[in-house]
Amino acid sequence: MYLVIENTKKSFSFPSSGSLLVGNDADCDVQINHPKIWGRHFIITHNEYGCVLDVFDDFVLVNGQRIDEKCILDTGDVLQVDELKFRLLDDSYIPKNSQINYTNVTFEKSQNVSSVYGIRSFSNDTTGQFVIDDFHHPDGWHVFRKDNELHFVDNKHRTFLNGLQIAQAHLSNGDIISSERYKYKIELPGTSGFSKFSPSHPRNVLLSESVRDSEAEVDESMKSTENAFLKNNLWWVTLLVGLGVLLLIILNNPS
Repeated sequence: MYLVIENTKKSFSFPSSGSLLVGNDADCDVQINHPKIWGRHFIITHNEYGCVLDVFDDFVLVNGQRIDEKCILDTGDVLQVDELKFRLLDDSYIPKNSQINYTNVTFEKSQNVSSVYGIRSFSNDTTGQFVIDDFHHPDGWHVFRKDNELHFVDNKHRTFLNGLQIAQAHLSNGDIISSERYKYKIELPGTSGFSKFSPSHPRNVLLSESVRDSEAEVDESMKSTENAFLKNNLWWVTLLVGLGVLLLIILNNPS
């Protein structure tokens, strides 16, 4: 994994510690002399579950969104401070070439939406949406399914796949399609890299459904318990009410 300054094309690999510190202090792994870069400006830590950005001073734009403290980063994400742009890249996510002849592929405009399988959208207007059939984007790139595999084609080179500009590729689990305005992530259940922590992981979908069903069952159980309690104890409730009424009559008529 490494960080590339897009303005200069200089790249910086992550040290053995797994953390890359960016700023203008002497102890920074990436030292930059810039009026908007502070002493220890931000650090990226590569953990077993992904990369985490920590911002120490001011703020950092990540794919155009302001981050003041922390966030999770994906391969291909762009960090920006003033006019400086940094892109996070990972050689383990180099796109695989697609062997099909995409010039003969017919792209369908229709799409199916699911919460379980396919392309997960991080765009503001469709956050969390999954597209499971052929997908056509207005920028001129397409994702389509063939023989139970997903393929990517970019005719106009307006987007990035895992931070790289690729004309066509065979998509794998975890691949990121992005530009400065949107971001999509490939999630493929049944692959070894499909995260069990993903909200669209079938186990988590079933778990959320079972929790919802169990909560409904608990509500119904509580209602039936309350009804049964009142029904079984109605005789002494009636008796207490009657005694209370009799006591009031006696107190109001002391003679």
